Amino acid sequence: MNAPTPAVHFDTNDLPENDRFNAWRSAVHAHRVWLPEGADPARFTALVDAWTLGEIVLAHSRLPAVCLARTPEMARADAEDWVSLAFQLGGTTVFTLDQGDLVRTVGPGEIIVFDMTRDFRSETTVHEVITCAVSRRAMRQAVQEIPPHHGLLIEGGWGRLLADYMLSLVRQLPQMAAADAPALSRTLVHLVAACLKTASDASSTPLSRRVADVRHRAETYIEQNLTSPKLDPSGVCKALGISKARLYRAFMHAEGVTSYIRKRRLETIHVLLNDPREMRSISEIAYQYGFVSEAHFSRVFRQKFGFSPRDARVGLPVTLDADESDDETMVFRRWVRHLS
Repeated sequence: MNAPTPAVHFDTNDLPENDRFNAWRSAVHAHRVWLPEGADPARFTALVDAWTLGEIVLAHSRLPAVCLARTPEMARADAEDWVSLAFQLGGTTVFTLDQGDLVRTVGPGEIIVFDMTRDFRSETTVHEVITCAVSRRAMRQAVQEIPPHHGLLIEGGWGRLLADYMLSLVRQLPQMAAADAPALSRTLVHLVAACLKTASDASSTPLSRRVADVRHRAETYIEQNLTSPKLDPSGVCKALGISKARLYRAFMHAEGVTSYIRKRRLETIHVLLNDPREMRSISEIAYQYGFVSEAHFSRVFRQKFGFSPRDARVGLPVTLDADESDDETMVFRRWVRHLS
């Protein structure tokens, strides 16, 4: 019998009143969360169904009015980095992005996209929403360049197509097998990529295109030189013939150029460790990608992925299924951390 798609069901009615809000808040750990003024945490109610497809986490949430924020400090400090989509089924959410530079009001039937390396704040009414978190690893397998997307609205025919697919997944995943996850994930990732490109092309300005071009050229150069011991911001600037100011401006909403280089090296090593054809030792692979200290490499690898390089090797897969000792929020947090 085929194993079902890994799922969690979270209902605050199963918890004591005084624990309900904090339990839900612990699951959305990448955000600062609070209730509107005058709201009673003991009366907080939430109903969430979520599924993991490996490189995608999909959640269907029914929630009261809440406030969430991802601050610039959080975006710079933590390792949470994925493309996030929110499909509003009911209620209204007001999003404030990039420290107030952009405000979006999203109502039923609309889809908005976020970059988790950048800040935003949201204030909702009672609402129902389908959220989708997609790893950048999966996006990069679908497109050479991930278009700028923070605060982007997916509208028109592409928006309706994406909405239909997200809604269909929520309806059908309870009957789907875990073995179906790769095909379902690829379909959604390619659809999201097409939507982002269409929406980004329609909304971009000459200035944003120039910044995006520098970012794309820098990312391409970095990708081609991940094993070079001379790969650093100065080397990137010299190779591309640009100033450090232009390079840093292109990465101003990300974690910085140096951190980006380290992140891509770690992600590449993670892929190699999962390749059964890769016979080199962990220390040899790490050294090739610029990590001269095995202890330091092991520490930063665990910080990023939540498990050791040894556990990442083929034959020791990281399980995304629920452990009997885990509650729903712990399982969900583990799924989401796997995306970064």
